[in-house]
Amino acid sequence: SVPDDAFAVIGPALVQGNFHQYPPFYGNVIAPHAVVAGGEVFCTFQDTKGRPVIMAYDIAQKSWTGPVQVSEFGLGKDAHGNPSICVDSKGFIHIFYGCHGRAMRYARSVKPYDIGKWREQGAPTGRATYPQSMLMADGTICLFYRAGGHMAPWSLRTSTDDGKTWSEAEKVIEMRLAPADRLAAAYCAFCPGIDNKTIHCFWVHKDDNAARVKGDKKHPWRPLKYKGLHEAVYRYNQYYIFRDEKGIWRNVAGKEVKLPVSKAFADEHCLAFDSGDEFTNIAAPACDGKNRPYARFRYGVGDWKKGGRRIVPWRNKYARYDYDQRKWVIADRVPGNWPQRPKTIASAEGSAAFGDQSDGMWFIGYRHMPEAARPGSYIFLYHEGEGLIARKDGPVCLP
Repeated sequence: SVPDDAFAVIGPALVQGNFHQYPPFYGNVIAPHAVVAGGEVFCTFQDTKGRPVIMAYDIAQKSWTGPVQVSEFGLGKDAHGNPSICVDSKGFIHIFYGCHGRAMRYARSVKPYDIGKWREQGAPTGRATYPQSMLMADGTICLFYRAGGHMAPWSLRTSTDDGKTWSEAEKVIEMRLAPADRLAAAYCAFCPGIDNKTIHCFWVHKDDNAARVKGDKKHPWRPLKYKGLHEAVYRYNQYYIFRDEKGIWRNVAGKEVKLPVSKAFADEHCLAFDSGDEFTNIAAPACDGKNRPYARFRYGVGDWKKGGRRIVPWRNKYARYDYDQRKWVIADRVPGNWPQRPKTIASAEGSAAFGDQSDGMWFIGYRHMPEAARPGSYIFLYHEGEGLIARKDGPVCLP
């Protein structure tokens, strides 16, 4: 049913002489892909050249506008340039995109709540990958990103003037420190707290040592059980910290965290789940009405080589912190006693939209459908109460 209910579809891209099913966006490592503001859901993704595209759904009128191409710039065959979206306190729409270890591209709408025209802005930072943006209750825009390649620190820049200027970078997660390991990295997922005054962060340890272990070569962190896999799959554990209303980072027990967070400190004070020899992936973070953290993440062992073989079947895990027992509780399925909001986010197929949470639970997702009448990546918008939000004339078809 998704091809009928999708609001957009992008076709296969011709990459290095072969057709390739191009992802319109990532999961939670670039976020959000949709935001609710001014009575509309603004949805952004990339076309087959990596250029940012935006569409808007009017909730009251039940109508779509767009697509509008935000910029002519794209990363082409490199899928890492897809966009993060934020709407500021005045209604101007901000799109951060087009970076994989290079200067972050940035565009701003000419008019509030209007996707029709865009103006390129100066780069918020000179070297970045994986932008994640959000508007805080006081009007500050927070922009998280990895400050370069795999091992670069995850950093934060803020703007208090709607993107005109940006603060100096604050390093948040720097896994190479204490003990020194130049091949320790991280993948992070940030989301605003229920009141937009706080920020939740889950992350994994990305171990670039693992792909380089040959024979009996010693591994710095653990005896390596699975050797010779694609470098991208060596992701371990789940860690958690949050930023309080005063901008101070803390672990789940409230202990102040000195930035940047190192691998050793994270293991001792921030560990939510120890994956052992098996792998995890970037979490889908959530919080309940009391601003308590929850997460869904995958656990198992797979390889991106040889057609994506599964060595240990992937399964979902569901994490929450029990403040009475002072420990993380990990479940194999969504617990029935979870509050509705984190339960919904943990069960959803797509990524959660940020923004006006009073409008309900909105999610954006996509499915690769090479066997459809029009092969492509079908993009859908979902509302917890209304289901899939179709476009009257069917999905917009993009090259």
